[in-house]
Amino acid sequence: MNFSLKKGISGSTIKLVALVTMLIDHTGAVVVLQMIRSLGGTTSMTVEAYNAFMTDYSWLVTLYDVMRLVGRLAFPLFCFLLVEGFLHTRHLFAYGRNLAVFALISDPCFDLALSGTPLDFSAQNVFFTLFLGLLTLCVLRLIEQRFPSMAASLAWALKLAAVACGCLAAQLLRTDYGAAGVLCISLMYLFRAHRTLAFSAGCIPLVFLSSSQYFSFLGLPLIYGYNGKRGLAMKYVFYIFYPAHLLLLSAVCRFLVN
Repeated sequence: MNFSLKKGISGSTIKLVALVTMLIDHTGAVVVLQMIRSLGGTTSMTVEAYNAFMTDYSWLVTLYDVMRLVGRLAFPLFCFLLVEGFLHTRHLFAYGRNLAVFALISDPCFDLALSGTPLDFSAQNVFFTLFLGLLTLCVLRLIEQRFPSMAASLAWALKLAAVACGCLAAQLLRTDYGAAGVLCISLMYLFRAHRTLAFSAGCIPLVFLSSSQYFSFLGLPLIYGYNGKRGLAMKYVFYIFYPAHLLLLSAVCRFLVN
């Protein structure tokens, strides 16, 4: 997996870890949750029904919880890779275009897996969050390049306004992770001079979504060992894997229901 104590950890290794933990997370959120529901587990159960259910299926609930906790690693790692890609890509327009195109392609798959219908506008997939994060980074870079001699206080005011707009857009569109996701990406960029600090700063807003997001910080050893190299060529793996695995998980759920 492109890892050694001397050579460090490549970007492709971090991406593989993010993909695997995302798959584990979504398997729990889609398949294991469907199993719990099919066995009668609901949030509206009476205390007696809950106790009876846990007597027989506590292992399944525990499996669900563990899989979701493992999945907390995925998003901040993808955010870190997005910032790295933004900093080093020579084809920024193509990068943004790919995120936008696959956001549209993936949304029916996302809706099908999580809500059972290909059209559900109550939530949008993570590609939308990443795309809005990328747009926010473009504005932050523009401020840095166009106004290098601007007073520090004014420059930071403009940057905060740009980040706020990105966060607002994510909330209005109801993207996965919402404003916290865009803020995560923005902080990783703003503190990019120190990678571990940048990653830690990016994880902080995620914690306000759920206490389980503290597990995001377990990605720090990977960031600390990152060697700044690309590693294996995996340019379109995430783009293709994301909608494909959601379709597969929705098919498994349909099989379980039938």
